[in-house]
Amino acid sequence: MKQALILSLCFLPLAAIWLVMKLALWFSAISVEAKHVRDESRKPHTYMANVYADVDEEEEEYGSKTDYR
Repeated sequence: MKQALILSLCFLPLAAIWLVMKLALWFSAISVEAKHVRDESRKPHTYMANVYADVDEEEEEYGSKTDYR
């Protein structure tokens, strides 16, 4: 029992270092992503008119050549 406790206490600093490194990487990634979103929101955006408009309004979807009923 005592040896298992000593062994786990030996690996405790490694676990703490690993946890600190993971948290630092996570906070760094959050900072980079927030900066990217902030920079992208300040850029001028171009929008298309009628993006969802039907491109083939004149043609019927089911004509005599495509009616398989």
